[in-house]
Amino acid sequence: MTVKMHYNTIDLLEKHEQIFDLTDRVGIVTGGAGKMGREFAKVLSFAGASVVLADIDKEGCQEAADSISKHTGGNVLGLPCDVSSKKNIHNLFSVVESEFGGLDFLVNNVIAKPEGYYQSFDKYKVETWDEVLQTNLTGVFLTCQAAVNLMKRSNGGSIVNTASIYGVVAPDQRVYDKCLPEHNPYGGEHALNIPGVYSASKGGLISFSRYLAVSCAEYNIRVNILTPGGVYDGQEESFHKEYIKRVPLGRMAVWSDYNGAILFLVSDASRYMTGANLKVDGGWTAW
Repeated sequence: MTVKMHYNTIDLLEKHEQIFDLTDRVGIVTGGAGKMGREFAKVLSFAGASVVLADIDKEGCQEAADSISKHTGGNVLGLPCDVSSKKNIHNLFSVVESEFGGLDFLVNNVIAKPEGYYQSFDKYKVETWDEVLQTNLTGVFLTCQAAVNLMKRSNGGSIVNTASIYGVVAPDQRVYDKCLPEHNPYGGEHALNIPGVYSASKGGLISFSRYLAVSCAEYNIRVNILTPGGVYDGQEESFHKEYIKRVPLGRMAVWSDYNGAILFLVSDASRYMTGANLKVDGGWTAW
């Protein structure tokens, strides 16, 4: 059997303003009230997209949407959503379909840090483990499921799942050796570290994304992974010194370092890319 591919019907991509243009496209950014989610929303809004910020933090989500909309002049909507709740996910996507008529992209950028998140492995509670997985992994499953069902009716789309270098390689625990509980910038009674559940959830997310990419390719739905390295966020100096020793570029990221990557993965710039893991980590995983 001969399969004819109509290559002459595929639009050429030549000008940068065409390649990265998101005018008339609609997307959701989960974890939208967070620092990285806000950066993603800004760059996607500047590119012309209508962006829906979804976050469990209702007030923070609305504040972020209002602030970004004023900054970019774009259409940014904030909607409260707990991604671990199937009912919440259904409500979110129902509003998006009602307001915009479809969905072009989904960026999953959620992370749970419940009480006891930084507890040592030997004392880690299964309840904490389950709560993190319910958000970091099951929540992504639920949002992807809803997005795929909607994108099938919109002739395709792009899904980007934010993973971590610690879903690719194991954390170097020596980086955290001198960290003290009282200096943990994220609070709690334990010192800064990387819990095993974080690595498990991000490693699972990478594998799930590849599965989804292959399963959804026939519907013109692309699924890719963005794997960021560590961001400087007020961590104690002992951590910072040890971390940058392991980065070939010699520094931690700042939040906006990932804006180019997310625009690339959402836009037509990556239209022939699916099932890929884009690592933006200063070279951490290249050693």
